[in-house]
Amino acid sequence: MKLNSIVNRYVLKEMLAPFSINVLVFTFLFLMTELIKITNWIVNYNLSILSVLTLIFFTMPWFLMFIIPMSVMLAVVLTFLGMSADNEIVALKSCGLSVYGLLPPVLIFSFAGFLLTLFMTLYGLPKSKATLEDMVLEMAASNVAIGLKERTFNDAFKDVMLYINEIDLNQKKLIDIFIEDKRQRNMISTVVAPEGRLFSEPGKYIFHLVLSNGTIHQTNLKDHSANSIHFDTYKLSLDLKKSWKRPKIEKKAGRK
Repeated sequence: MKLNSIVNRYVLKEMLAPFSINVLVFTFLFLMTELIKITNWIVNYNLSILSVLTLIFFTMPWFLMFIIPMSVMLAVVLTFLGMSADNEIVALKSCGLSVYGLLPPVLIFSFAGFLLTLFMTLYGLPKSKATLEDMVLEMAASNVAIGLKERTFNDAFKDVMLYINEIDLNQKKLIDIFIEDKRQRNMISTVVAPEGRLFSEPGKYIFHLVLSNGTIHQTNLKDHSANSIHFDTYKLSLDLKKSWKRPKIEKKAGRK
């Protein structure tokens, strides 16, 4: 009985080291897939290192749902491979301990990994998802350009499609803009402008996209009519809190 107790503690201790290393390695590999995005946040959008680290921290539960089970499995395999290579299993058999006698520490370790994964899935992920969405909303409110991409159809706002050919971060100017606005019932407005600027109201989630020297093409779906309007200045207001589509964090931390 004393031998079993000593062996159980020894096997559990031996599995902790490879488990910890596996968690660190897998976490690093998962974060490497987001390295370009993280660098872009820091360099182009002037996000502080603290803000980026906070975002990474709150995306970790999604990663850990997969990392923990993989790390547990590899820790068990690597531990017994090491014990076999060092002839420790042969020595234990010579002391009268069967191979099945090594199962209790493995089961305990696996069950602990199961509980940790369950905690991340049922509590950590929903909590971090809600917090992360609020953080992204706050970041977008302070720098909405972080949610816009060049030469990409941006559908972050409900019923509004934005296409921007180029974003001049130094002058905070948008170049070659295409907008499809479906917020009016039975009316589709297509706005095309060579340039524009994006402004936000301090302390609010409302943004104003001011366009210059463009054209509005309106199509009425009810009476099948259409008209075009040329403008010198046109302001499009967007309420980030009401119309912004929150990212689906569970899909690769925001990826679609």
